[in-house]
Parts: sequence; C-alpha cells; structure tokens
Amino acid sequence: MGDYKIYYNDSRILLTSDSAQMNKNFGKVFTSEEETKEFFSNPAALFDGKTNLDILVICYQPEELLKRLMKNLQLVRAGGGIVWNENNELLMIYRRGKWDLAKGKIELNENIVDGAVREVEEETGVKIEQVDAEPIHTYHAYKLKGKNSLKETSWYEMKALSGQKKLVPQTEEDIEEVRWVKRTELKNYERACYPLIWDLIKGFQL
Repeated sequence: MGDYKIYYNDSRILLTSDSAQMNKNFGKVFTSEEETKEFFSNPAALFDGKTNLDILVICYQPEELLKRLMKNLQLVRAGGGIVWNENNELLMIYRRGKWDLAKGKIELNENIVDGAVREVEEETGVKIEQVDAEPIHTYHAYKLKGKNSLKETSWYEMKALSGQKKLVPQTEEDIEEVRWVKRTELKNYERACYPLIWDLIKGFQL
C-alpha cells in the first residue's frame, strides 16, 4: 500500500497507513475517518493561496482516499521530465521567480509519454533521446480559472540527446531561463524551488 503526497500552496499533505509517520514534524494530524471526511468534504484551505501547514492523514487505504478526492475536484493531467545530459547535469527552468522542471498539460487524446517529451522540448529546446518507462506521479491542489483543481503530473526520467548546447526558453510560457545544473550544485537551488519540485529532485540520491 503506497503513500501519496498532495501539494498545496507551499505545503504538503501526506496520505499514509504508516502510523510511525506521526513522529515526524506535521502541523496537523488526522487519525480518524470522521476527521478526514470532514476536512476533505470542504478543503477550502487547499485553495486559499495562503494556508501553509504540513498535514498528516493516517488512513487504511490512502489510494482510495485520493480517488475520492479526485472525484470532487477538476482533474488536470500533465507530463514532465527529469532530464539529464551526458555530463550528469539536470535540466532546470526559471519561471515566475522559481526554479522548476519542464512540464505541461497533456493534450486531448495525446499519449502521456509523448506529451511529457513534447513539453520538455517546447519549453527548453532540448531534444530527448531516451525516456524511462515508469513515471513518478505527483499531485498538486490549486485554483484553475476559479475551479478547485488537482493536477496529476506523470514525471519521466529522460536522457537528452548528446551535444546540445543551445537552450531556448519558451518565453510565451513565462520561462526566462533554461539551465543545465551539475548534480553537486543542486542543493543550492532548494530554497528557490517549489516543495513539490525539490522533493522530486531530492529523490534522485542527492
């Protein structure tokens, strides 16, 4: 039974069946079904743009709870890339004051892997040579055109085609800069990343 993280504002909700997580530093902990149901039936704090509190939800079936939440929100599907080059450098973009990874919405009837590669190439100008078959899924609760939405992003580890030096930021998507970052220097970017993005990066054995 897996754990799931839902990111909102600058915080996280962890859905887990592992009660040992209660020893960690969470601002709020839900352990009963009644508490959990009450919170998720009207999760206004997830969409107010200002509440920042790491929340732990202990539940028997985390995946079922996530599915119930998805039914009550507008679901947005996206794909992105954790892209490395031949020098073991990570491809990062700078957008709206934060360092980020290339990603975007999947188009209607588009294969999700194809969409993830397309978004990377459009946003950075980098051509992709290889894509890992198994994605990492992340979840982000936010307001989209006034609607409470949940973005499910499928992240694929990718290898860039060798010898690409020209990086082209997609300025119409507010991307100001594209950069290859040495693995040994990634830690310097932590404070300038969204929590979701940093958790993703740090999962690659920094």
